[in-house]
Amino acid sequence: MIRNCLITIVIIAFSQNLFGQDISVDYQASDRSLVQIFRDLEKAYDLHFAYSTRELRGKKASVNAANQNLGSFLINLLRPHQLKHELVEEKFVSVTSPESVFIRAKAVDQETGESLPFATLRLKDTYQGAIADADGNFSVVIHEPLDAVLQFSFLGYQTYELNIDDYNDPELLQIDLVPDVRDLQEVVIREYINNGITTDDRASKITINPSEMEILPGLPERDILLSTQILAGINSNDESASGMNVRGSSRDNTFIYWNNIPIYQSAHYFGNISSFIPASIGKVDIYKNHIPVKYSGASAAMILIESRKEKITKPEFESSLNFTHADIYGRVPFLKDQGSFMFAARRSYNDLFSTPTFNALSNKLFEGTITQDVQQSVDENFKFNSKLTFSDFNLQWIYEPSGQDRLTVSALRSGSVLDYNSVNEEEAIESIQTHEVTNIGINAQWDHRWGERLQTNLSTSFSSYDMDYGLTEFREIGDDSDNDQASRANFLRNLEIRLSNDYALAQNHVLSFGYQMNLVDASLEINESNFFEEDFEEIIDTRGFVHGLFGDYTGKLNSNWQFGVGLRLNNYQSTGEVLIDPQLRISYDLNKNWLLKGSIGTYTQYLSAIQETEFTFSNSLEQNWIVADEDETVPLIVNRQAVVGFLFEKDGWLVDFDLYSKDLDGLIARNFGSTFGGEEGFGIGNERIQGIDLTIKRKWKNYRAWLSYGFQDSKASIPEFQLFDFTSGLNVRHQLQLSQTLSMGQFEVSLGYSIKSGLPFTNVTGLELITDPEPGEDPVDFEPFYEINFNELNSNRLPTYHRVDVSAWYKFPKIKSSKFRGEVGISILNVLDTKNLHNRTFGVEEFEDTTIGIFQLDKRLLGFTPNFSLRLKF
Repeated sequence: MIRNCLITIVIIAFSQNLFGQDISVDYQASDRSLVQIFRDLEKAYDLHFAYSTRELRGKKASVNAANQNLGSFLINLLRPHQLKHELVEEKFVSVTSPESVFIRAKAVDQETGESLPFATLRLKDTYQGAIADADGNFSVVIHEPLDAVLQFSFLGYQTYELNIDDYNDPELLQIDLVPDVRDLQEVVIREYINNGITTDDRASKITINPSEMEILPGLPERDILLSTQILAGINSNDESASGMNVRGSSRDNTFIYWNNIPIYQSAHYFGNISSFIPASIGKVDIYKNHIPVKYSGASAAMILIESRKEKITKPEFESSLNFTHADIYGRVPFLKDQGSFMFAARRSYNDLFSTPTFNALSNKLFEGTITQDVQQSVDENFKFNSKLTFSDFNLQWIYEPSGQDRLTVSALRSGSVLDYNSVNEEEAIESIQTHEVTNIGINAQWDHRWGERLQTNLSTSFSSYDMDYGLTEFREIGDDSDNDQASRANFLRNLEIRLSNDYALAQNHVLSFGYQMNLVDASLEINESNFFEEDFEEIIDTRGFVHGLFGDYTGKLNSNWQFGVGLRLNNYQSTGEVLIDPQLRISYDLNKNWLLKGSIGTYTQYLSAIQETEFTFSNSLEQNWIVADEDETVPLIVNRQAVVGFLFEKDGWLVDFDLYSKDLDGLIARNFGSTFGGEEGFGIGNERIQGIDLTIKRKWKNYRAWLSYGFQDSKASIPEFQLFDFTSGLNVRHQLQLSQTLSMGQFEVSLGYSIKSGLPFTNVTGLELITDPEPGEDPVDFEPFYEINFNELNSNRLPTYHRVDVSAWYKFPKIKSSKFRGEVGISILNVLDTKNLHNRTFGVEEFEDTTIGIFQLDKRLLGFTPNFSLRLKF
């Protein structure tokens, strides 16, 4: 917040009684504040004053006027305080300092010229603003006008920006707002966590606006994926940016779009560094209670990311640097005020030198603790070297030839290359591993407004995802004569076309309908070469052709009741199925403070990411995308979900409560987070998840504190394995986050504490020597082996998770005669360096004393992780 730019908005109701005679003032006061004197004059003489409260703060006067002309009275009153006045209308007076600027403006529809009552005005980069009067009039006193920018907005219209430096007209300024072709539905925004994390009037979605977002615990900058995890019901079991487990579901059950481009690589370095550049993001919409019927492909949640699209009249640029990468962002106007061109680029630099943040991420990904006979014994001879390079590039071109049309072209490229080498010097063995991921996407979109009631959106996207990773193990360092090799290659191509229409049947009644087509090709190639065994190769090719018709009706029965009915008809040619996904949403305002809400719906997912359990060289899960097919290698995932809850808001308090139930079919065994591998990993199961999400927030001026709590109870079954009612390996039964933020002028600080149940795992009960072959197995080829006996599936839990995070931001003071802005941020994740665990597995090994025993491998999460961020705007 730029507090030095104080803006005072005065809503003026101009008197219809026009008269030109001088006003004579009779007024006496002793040591009275100027603000109170103005209020007295307003009551006594039907005047209207506009002023900056900052300029008048602490200023008092003693006056004794009898039958004195108003102009002379004000000159004598204001001159000792170095203030001046201007009679704008016969009964409207502006009071300013010599360097202040007074602006009068009126917001109107560009097409019809009609006034826009109660339009909104905001000083850019601050949270200060107000609402116009019933005729769309604003009167503004700007205390420090240098480089100040005013933003005018109105529901259903594009935001208009006014640079005060360009304003030189003392008369009434007309603000022509262009109808927005995107929004026919009335939406009221309310603060949720802070000014940059909001919800709509029905609490149906949560929106993150990075440019307005305030500080959050542990974040040195406005990372949009990590920011979502502050919300109740959204958790990352592995502490990664992309590994979002929404209400106990697998990470691939949540789907992400960027400017209508499907995203399959949302973070680098095994999901730990978000691939979205914060400066380029305009907003992020998060749906977890329902998924809009116009989108398909997700069964748990939908995240829609849009680039910044507000109109600009001057170029804007930003650049930032932190301990993992540097980025640059820019937007320039196109054809004056008919559009814009945006570019954003980022690259890591840890291939040149390491930082504390990168080292902490590497330790999390590549170090584990091996325990022999349940007694800790870390291998001191193990050494590794990790070299990572990643980059992101975003482009967007917007052209608006009229208020009825908008053309948008967006493109992105996200890629990373990792080279990893580990050596055990004592045993003279070496491992070389590579990992390369590339995600490319392009979208062309046309929005057209046919009139006041109908608008159309046509979107065409193409997304390409390629992932290659491989492993080479040398039994003798430098000797490749008997090495072993293994690799995975996964590629995906998705062509998506969506035609959607919004038709306003009447005020507050909107019908949406359209068609979506997806043509998806996915391939998974597995290669293994072992010196002592036969080579193995398998290719899984899948293709999905999906046609979808959708319709949605949203309406208000009265001022209290609002409902929505949606229906989606999908034809999945890869499985030969035609499915109907219905949904119902309803809300009721008990009063201005209480909102009751509920939704029920079915959501189908045709593209899944198989979690790799046998071949992964980091402590993070690998994922391979594959399309559901008629052979049911991977089936369709169907989620039948119901949610009821309420939202309460009053006097700085906000309470949001959801009670939900999810019935999921078509889940494969390895995605339960369990230890199923091989063919067993493709066993088909189902799961019922029931839980609650609770958010409680309290706001006191510049201080906010909130609590987010989630409870989950899950019961999973895999009938073909005769496994019933076991706990999913993704289940976090209890999760509590306590967070607080404080703004102090240019400073913002935040502190957070998280505690949650440990993840389930399956403990061992003993080791057994198998001496007899299975029935039908050739005894000649049989060799005795040791087998681990396990407890009941997922019947144990890892230790309770604890983490304390802290962060601080500082915004540089505004420099006169300069457009330069800047902020610096520092953060620490896991301040106390708590040794939290993500996973525990077991294996059989022959130890140095030639005994055979069980080893335990614990995969740790982040330790003490500092970070730093510097952002400059110019």
